[in-house]
Formats: sequence, structure tokens, C-alpha cells
Amino acid sequence: MLPLVLVIASDRDLREPFRHELTAAGFKAYYVESLAAALAVVAQWRFDAALLLGRGFDGTLLHMLHCLREAADVPTLAIVDAADEERQLQALDAGAAQVLVEPTSLRIVAAQLRCLVGVAQQRPRHERADVRFGPLRLDPRRAAATIGTNELALTSGEFELLLLLASRPGELVHRETIARTLGRSANPETRRSADMHVCRIRRKLREVAGHTLHVETVYGRGYLLRDGPAHDEADEQRAVEWSV
Repeated sequence: MLPLVLVIASDRDLREPFRHELTAAGFKAYYVESLAAALAVVAQWRFDAALLLGRGFDGTLLHMLHCLREAADVPTLAIVDAADEERQLQALDAGAAQVLVEPTSLRIVAAQLRCLVGVAQQRPRHERADVRFGPLRLDPRRAAATIGTNELALTSGEFELLLLLASRPGELVHRETIARTLGRSANPETRRSADMHVCRIRRKLREVAGHTLHVETVYGRGYLLRDGPAHDEADEQRAVEWSV
């Protein structure tokens, strides 16, 4: 069965160039022109990936990504029309699994979609059930994280990273695995982004008293989640220095 991709474009002229390339790349694409239409179809069908063409949705792009993340478990590739790093980071935190900047090659778009479909298909089915580790509970369906009765305010990237660590408690998770699981290429810049995500998760864990959860650094390799006294109070500073 061909991978099913939802393409969201504000008008037909924007989506037409993608029609031939996606078909040639082995995708079956369904095209919509609004967030309302996208939410209606994801409620009925299961898509393997989504492609959001940001041009025409400048003021609502982040809202659209957030709504798609809340409504469906579908990795989304967003194409933005400005090489603004802050804008790209905002899109990732709002729910995009990957971001490309216009102008971009249609072949690159198809290749990125294949990566997203591959990552989604490799995830075990039970991953969508609640994940618990000590006092930590993660609900992937709502992207909600709690420690006891305290809710953690996490971005989508922070939640996915903590979910990955909690799914393998006490086990080393390599930085490259983190980057690929988040739907991003394992290059130095995305690995540094993962390191900074870890620093922010640590700070948020510290804000909730009465538990001993901590993210431990294995210098030069990756991270693991433990429940117990921290062995190295300099972990966070190491991560910051490592990411520079």
C-alpha cells in the first residue's frame, strides 16, 4: 500500500508542482486548502505524513501545526518561506517534525517525507499508550506529562525527547537516535538542539519537588533517564559546553 500523505496548501497553484513529484516518489496524496478541511480528514483517515506549505498561512502557521499535533499522530513537514532561525524553531516546537525553507527541491521534499514515514512506521504500536517511570507519567495521545499531580509544561520537542528517554529508563539513548526519533537529520546542529532540549527538561524537572528523576549525561554519547540520586551535579553544565 502506498504511503498516504496529507498536503495542506492555501491554493491550487501552490500544490500543483508537488502533484507529479509525490506521485513519482510513490506517495498517494490528498490535498486540502484549509485547517478545517485538514482536521476533518485526519479525523476519518490515518495518514502516514503531512506536508504543510506555509506560504499563505503566515499568521496561522504555528496555530495550524499545534492543532494538527493535537488532532492526529502524524509527522508533519512544514515548508516556510523565510530563512529565519527563530521562525523555524517555533515551527518545530509547535509540532513540525521537520522544517524546510523555500525555495527547496521537490526531490528533497519527497526524500524528507520518506524519512518521516519511515520513522513513524518503525515506532512500536504500544508507544502510543501511557508511559510511566517512577512518578512520571507521559500520555502521548495528549502530549501531556505529569509528575504525581504536577503537570510539566513541555514543548512538543521536549515531550518527544522525554518520552523516548522514559521508554528506555536507565538505558543510554544516543544523540543520533534522539535526532532521528524527532524526525530530524542527525547533523551537528540538530544534535546541539537536542542537548539544549535536555537542559530545559532538567530545569523543568527541578521545578517539581519531591522526586528524584534526572537526566544523566554520558559525555560524548547521549543521555539516560534515572530515578535516584544524581551522580554528577555538573551534568547540565557539561551538556551546555558539549553543545557549543
